[in-house]
Amino acid sequence: MHRRWQFRTVSRAIIVALLFALPFRGSLAQSTWDRYQPGTLTAATSAADSIIRQSLIEVPDKHPSEHFFGDKRAILATVIYKGDSRPINPIKHQLIARWGMSILRDSSIAADFHREYLFQEGDKLFWLPVQDPVATYFPKELRPGQAVSLFVMLIAAYSEDDVITWATIVNEFKAGPVARTY
Repeated sequence: MHRRWQFRTVSRAIIVALLFALPFRGSLAQSTWDRYQPGTLTAATSAADSIIRQSLIEVPDKHPSEHFFGDKRAILATVIYKGDSRPINPIKHQLIARWGMSILRDSSIAADFHREYLFQEGDKLFWLPVQDPVATYFPKELRPGQAVSLFVMLIAAYSEDDVITWATIVNEFKAGPVARTY
């Protein structure tokens, strides 16, 4: 009788634990996209720029430096898709791999990035690395001149001779209406 009671108690505890774990797992996946806050690439890079330049003043050696943003600045930015792409800048690719290794403990994330795409925000142009699986949908869903909401993370920067190369990654997008040209 005692053994039967223990089995029931343990079984109930496992079932209760599983029931609590299931809703959490779903909400965790949802919160992944919720962390992307509306913003602009210009504001994000400007804020990070001032931090980087301040650190360069405090450590005045003129060697190239890498800066990794552990907080994974997640932005939901509305930009214009220009339709151009090119192979990823080697510095950006290396930063993505090093960010992956230092923050995620896995550099294989860089294997998902081979091309960067041109986007316009206001009067600024941005070449942004896009995950290969995400970029496969660009020809089907986007047209040059079209507004698009990008789920972007500003993850790192490389500074050399007062020039900063930004490493951002595009993880998803939502297509907007095609802009009219007059």
